Amino acid sequence: MTNRSQPMPRAHSQHGGRDRGFTLIELMASLSVMVILAGLAAASMNSTMSNNRIYATQTELIASLALARSEAARRGVTVLVTATAPASGNAFGGGWRVCVDADGDGACDSDSTAVLRTHEAIASSIVVGGSSTTIGFNPMGFLTQGASADITVCASDGAVAGYDLNIQPNGMVDVADVAAHASPCSGS
Repeated sequence: MTNRSQPMPRAHSQHGGRDRGFTLIELMASLSVMVILAGLAAASMNSTMSNNRIYATQTELIASLALARSEAARRGVTVLVTATAPASGNAFGGGWRVCVDADGDGACDSDSTAVLRTHEAIASSIVVGGSSTTIGFNPMGFLTQGASADITVCASDGAVAGYDLNIQPNGMVDVADVAAHASPCSGS
């Protein structure tokens, strides 16, 4: 019979009976590797987030253009997409609005129901530029200016890819990818 009050003997390791943990050098090496991996992941994440912001901006602008075109046809009047706070080289970066131009003067009507949608200013890291600050659609859904219009959506530094939106005279929008550091998104 065994006495239960006596402790069981411990198994001895080959290092003199002591269990080993991490040494300080091993811990520091592990932490160094983790810091390097976290830095690489953060850099990749910043690029991904910039790409997503640029994609979302061009999608929102295309949706506003589509709304203006469809409302022009539905209402039988000119509808505009106009920059709310245009800046040189960043025409739509201050935001934009979709509005009715029933009198055909090229400006939003002043009544309270004229504005159909507004979009807030874009982050300063994104440039939404173009040669015009107003894109108009007539009741047939065609551009009021007759010629095509170009709008670019790019990172302000050109570090990631962007988009070139070409609005055709028939009102349709063609989207082309623009590589990072390439014109018109070169950041210069």
